[in-house]
Amino acid sequence: MLRGLAYVLCRVFFRNIYISGTPYVGRSCIWCANHTSGIVDPAVMMGLAPVTLRPLSKHTLFSHPVMKPLLTAARAIPVYRMQDMKKEVAAQKEVLSKGVASNEWRSNANSDAFQAVADSLLAGDCLLIFPEGVSHDEPYLHKLRTGMARMALQAMVHNTDPNFAVILQPVAIDYFEKDEFRSDLAFHYCEPIVVTSPDMEVEDLMLGVHNSLLEGLAQFATWDEKRNWHFIFEIAYGRTPHSAREFRNFVDLKRPVFTKDPVFLARIQTMRRMMQAMNIEPFQLIWGETHDLKRSFFKLIAFHGWFHIFVSVPIMFLSGICWFVPYRLCGKLAELSTKDRDVLATMKVGHGLWIFPSWAGIFSFLLTWCYLQLFPSLPVFVAAFFGIMTGPILLVLGILCVERRDFFPGYWKLARLRLLAPRSWREVMAEWREISEGVIEMINSDGETMGFRNQLIQENSAS
Repeated sequence: MLRGLAYVLCRVFFRNIYISGTPYVGRSCIWCANHTSGIVDPAVMMGLAPVTLRPLSKHTLFSHPVMKPLLTAARAIPVYRMQDMKKEVAAQKEVLSKGVASNEWRSNANSDAFQAVADSLLAGDCLLIFPEGVSHDEPYLHKLRTGMARMALQAMVHNTDPNFAVILQPVAIDYFEKDEFRSDLAFHYCEPIVVTSPDMEVEDLMLGVHNSLLEGLAQFATWDEKRNWHFIFEIAYGRTPHSAREFRNFVDLKRPVFTKDPVFLARIQTMRRMMQAMNIEPFQLIWGETHDLKRSFFKLIAFHGWFHIFVSVPIMFLSGICWFVPYRLCGKLAELSTKDRDVLATMKVGHGLWIFPSWAGIFSFLLTWCYLQLFPSLPVFVAAFFGIMTGPILLVLGILCVERRDFFPGYWKLARLRLLAPRSWREVMAEWREISEGVIEMINSDGETMGFRNQLIQENSAS
């Protein structure tokens, strides 16, 4: 049940999930991933992994009133991190008073956890661990802790089956915009590492996991740099990357070309921020470029905009009334709760766990009352059923309408600038066209990318 709930949350929170690679689906496996989002990473792993996972969680979460039932349901194993244990001054004094040296505190505290992990692996369970040891907000891989390798080797020490092995399955989680609702996610199964002997070196195992993760991740100094490279990819191919590995290969290949011209990179960044402010995506810009000669916006509405005006707009309006208020409330409460961007997505999910159910209950009650007022002869249970179902249906339909990828919604956004400031429209479009053509020229000199772009333009024109 918990795994199913995690899967549903992933499919609701992310617009597109791109899964690549071939995972190990056998027993006695430690699944490990990079950790750039506190509570979202475990939900993603448990919802998308093809096997049932037992997470390893820091022991402080087991005293949290919300997290404890979830961890218990997931059969989580508590682990003790040094940064958490240093905060527990009273516990430290109690342990030291028993004659235990301070440098032995962590090993003693974690001895039970290591034994529980070894027993779990010997029983064939699949475990989930984040070897960086802490969640962070940097778009690059932090130094990996050695606990995962030592746990695998301890299981091998206690093993009596000559055919037994522990598999380390690295997974690269690449968020395109980690704290935004309906963003994209790339999920790549990296090359697994096989632990066949207790005599294997910890450093060798961790180096193998580290290199395997790097094969599936593109590393950047800042999130702004990462956004720029996503934008460059979308300009070139008219879509987002379909895997973390595809994006990494693209960046590794083209980074030297673009870093030669920092001024052009700055212009790309400015263009991306302007388009983001106007809620315009690169593939919509392509359509706007090819239809620049269509001066009559009302003619465009007459021939192409009926569905958008009479179906999409009303649905989006009703969905906004139903769900925009709790969504904004979650965001505001999260921003008030923390200034740490790494914790922001976690706080949004945490507040959403009580805000959305509460709001859905209130909204369903009001709709039920409205149905009974409009149709007095309607049975109460029928009115309640429709009242409960109306909210989720409006949410799904609203998301589908907002995320339509045909030409008209994109051109509608571009037309706001065009109608209000036609001169600015021509200047901006000319500059954006120059930048996009420069991107394509720098990316691919053999015409492959340009051919793909021309094909996309022809398809949009035909529609």
